[in-house]
Amino acid sequence: MAIHHLPVMRVAAILALTAASASVFAQSTEYRRGYADGFVAGKNAALEEQGRHWPRVHVEEAEYGARGMTCDALRAVRNEVERNDGNTRAGNHLCGDPARGQPKHLRIVYRCGDSEAMRVVVRENEVVRLTCRQ
Repeated sequence: MAIHHLPVMRVAAILALTAASASVFAQSTEYRRGYADGFVAGKNAALEEQGRHWPRVHVEEAEYGARGMTCDALRAVRNEVERNDGNTRAGNHLCGDPARGQPKHLRIVYRCGDSEAMRVVVRENEVVRLTCRQ
């Protein structure tokens, strides 16, 4: 008789382990869903807070060079401003050296939300911070 109970015990053990693992998996899925929801809520709150107090900088024009020999630095300046919290450095890394041997400058036109356009000019190798904070 003991021989017949062995398969039944194995089946019971397998069912018990399956039920326990399903419970752990359900908790894990619930945890991940809660974590993801909390992350999204925090991110949205931060974006809302940022938008309420300081509009985002939007670079409209960026030109680098000297005396009519310039290059379009718009894409590079936008990337640097986004990556570096509003900071960018005037230099040949933006779009090349359009005026070899001459001192150059970077001219930027940007807006904060619906504000009037702001203009800033910096010399080669200087760093400028574009900000909407007042």
